[in-house]
Amino acid sequence: MTKAPTFSRQPVLCHCMNVFPGTTPQAKLTALCGCLTEVKNRLHGFADRPFPVGLWLDAATAEALRRDDDARAAWASQLHAAGFEAVTANAFPYGRFHDEPVKTSVYHPDWTCPERRDYTIAVADLLSSLLPPDTIGSISTLPAGYRRHFPTAGEKPMLANILAVAEHLAKIHQQTGKIIRLGFEMEPDCLWEAPAEFADFFQRRLQSHEHVGFLGVCYDTCHQELLGHEPGTGLELLIDQGIPITKIQLSAAIRAPSVAAQEFLCRNFQDSVYLHQTRLIRNHTVIQSWEDLPLPTDLTSHSSNTDGEWRCHFHVPIFLDNLTGGLMAANAELKAVLAAVRKTPSLCPTLEIETYSYNVLPDFLQCKSLADCLVKEAQFAQAQIAEMNYEL
Repeated sequence: MTKAPTFSRQPVLCHCMNVFPGTTPQAKLTALCGCLTEVKNRLHGFADRPFPVGLWLDAATAEALRRDDDARAAWASQLHAAGFEAVTANAFPYGRFHDEPVKTSVYHPDWTCPERRDYTIAVADLLSSLLPPDTIGSISTLPAGYRRHFPTAGEKPMLANILAVAEHLAKIHQQTGKIIRLGFEMEPDCLWEAPAEFADFFQRRLQSHEHVGFLGVCYDTCHQELLGHEPGTGLELLIDQGIPITKIQLSAAIRAPSVAAQEFLCRNFQDSVYLHQTRLIRNHTVIQSWEDLPLPTDLTSHSSNTDGEWRCHFHVPIFLDNLTGGLMAANAELKAVLAAVRKTPSLCPTLEIETYSYNVLPDFLQCKSLADCLVKEAQFAQAQIAEMNYEL
């Protein structure tokens, strides 16, 4: 049985590139050579060393690079020449992720489908060719599928696809010496929404598998806010269960602690692109759930229960705290997790800032530019974990 790899170095801090639109290899390079180069130049310490990034490799990009050796080599060369190194990859959104309705389609194909398996393997092959030496890589993916759409008899084909990817990751390790782990990113309204749900599946179906060491959790702090649990307890549960934390995604949700704030949220944060699951939480318990942010026309029925607060799955820049209109950032989970990493740096190899929804934020929450936002987020994360001596 392949055991979970261990490491002693401090985790790498990076940004997830799913904030950038574009589903071609050239579009990815354009983001690197434009906005991220500005971010790199503004952050201290990267004049003579590579800047780590979290790639978002959609299926079209992965396939274009997989089938053309020369194009793949040229793409990798340009990435390195621009001063970047890929330390992790996001293989959650399969197709387009910007500028058109995504909503529940982001959960398709799910893990019962061979397309999800093949896509993840393609991303793993690409990441293995880009991963720096002595770096434990990771790939984040969806938590099985959207619960309401998941087939009744879906566990068997899902398990077969997951294990096929684990075997492929073991093969990569055998052939190259590089370690890449697949992390399932628990998310509201998916099959695995809470840490306990994934832990149950892991213990029942994965724990005894030969290559279980290549499987684990991508822990998204925004998503955990919607569960209402005491901050940090989800991470503690996974650690206690012995489940590897392959990557932590640093993100913040929105809190609406009053009816007035809920009304402001509904009127100012509607968008046609992403799903914004919303919860009414009281005493660390979810009282009511909505699959998407309620419309302003629904306010009368939805705002009758005022004993509690709303939390909304809308990724806001992690340096924000008090927003506008009575809204606040739901970031207690983020701060608790960073405190845990500060205490135990070997907890996780990669910290990835993920604010993909920047382009649909209301104008009053946007910065002068996307680059300005990304710089501020990196500096905020640095300040939270300053004792780890990051050079950002």
